[in-house]
Amino acid sequence: MRIAILAHGISPFGHLYAQAFRRAGQEAEVFSLSAVPEKMSLGPVTIVGSGDFRPWETPSRLAYLKIIRPLRRALKRFGPDVVFGLYLSSGGLMACVSGSPHVVVSAQGSDVNTRTGSRLWSKVFRWEGRRAMFVHAVSEPLADTLARAFAIPRERVLVSPVGVDTGFLQPVGPDARPGTNRVISTRAHLPIYDQGALLRAAVGLRERGVPCHVSFTSVREVGRTKRLVDQCGAADLVTFRDGYAYHELPQILAGADVYVSASRSDGTSQSLLEALSTSTFPVVSDIPANRPWVEHGENGLLFPVGDDEALAHCLERAFADDALRARAAPLNRQIVCERGDLYKEANKLLAAFEEHLHQKR
Repeated sequence: MRIAILAHGISPFGHLYAQAFRRAGQEAEVFSLSAVPEKMSLGPVTIVGSGDFRPWETPSRLAYLKIIRPLRRALKRFGPDVVFGLYLSSGGLMACVSGSPHVVVSAQGSDVNTRTGSRLWSKVFRWEGRRAMFVHAVSEPLADTLARAFAIPRERVLVSPVGVDTGFLQPVGPDARPGTNRVISTRAHLPIYDQGALLRAAVGLRERGVPCHVSFTSVREVGRTKRLVDQCGAADLVTFRDGYAYHELPQILAGADVYVSASRSDGTSQSLLEALSTSTFPVVSDIPANRPWVEHGENGLLFPVGDDEALAHCLERAFADDALRARAAPLNRQIVCERGDLYKEANKLLAAFEEHLHQKR
């Protein structure tokens, strides 16, 4: 089976799926809708978007119109059996106008959760749901949102997280970590990820005399968080990485004692699964997307959305409770191996591709 994966080349998801599909004996190629900075390149791609199109800097959707013709030409050369579009607002939409009769669109989280009140996107997503063979969603709550807000029937949605390469992201126990209250955030700096809550929590800990240092890895809209740092006078509490190459991720996570995500909504958070796979202790917002993966006080800690004081208390507990972190480490690794393994989840998708292609034929 030939599978064309449409995504932005800076996203790891398209490359992860291509890797998993190829391991399963399929032919897969990633078609990038935008330019790919050299440092952020994750593997070979066919770039069909304009070389100066950087959607993380210019949110306008007009540039996608210019992609349709070169995308159709590239797909004609490749001859895919299935066109798999990631994110309903970008790759999924382009898959549906690609001219291919066999399309699957994938809802990842923010693409859906940030557009539930839009009449325009409601029409677009409903059309995608009708156009595609089926819709993929990375979590049950996300599938519920597709049904409730966009009238995409649940029976047409396959739920499966992207999953992580558990062989690549190996566990690192608490004894091998810094032990100096180091916190890692691999989320972007968009409002939905509420990095301000983490920053305010760190400031609150400093006021209580609890040491804490936060490392931010994403460069997407990083200026937003840097301005908050200046306002809070918290430069001594944070480090900003200038992005990272994907092969550096295991080392980055191993260099932290605690992983934090203050996300206000999500699909199944890929960054959370990466943390769990490496046994990095999770402190995350108490939202439907996180609850299937983190049980408060058992394998991590949950705090109310936007409550930086509660986040600070969770961090203080995580830093102090060596027994909790030691108990959580193997549990989190086991959870991901059982329910969030990239290759197991990719095989579910491949089986669904085959089934729907057979029905079409």
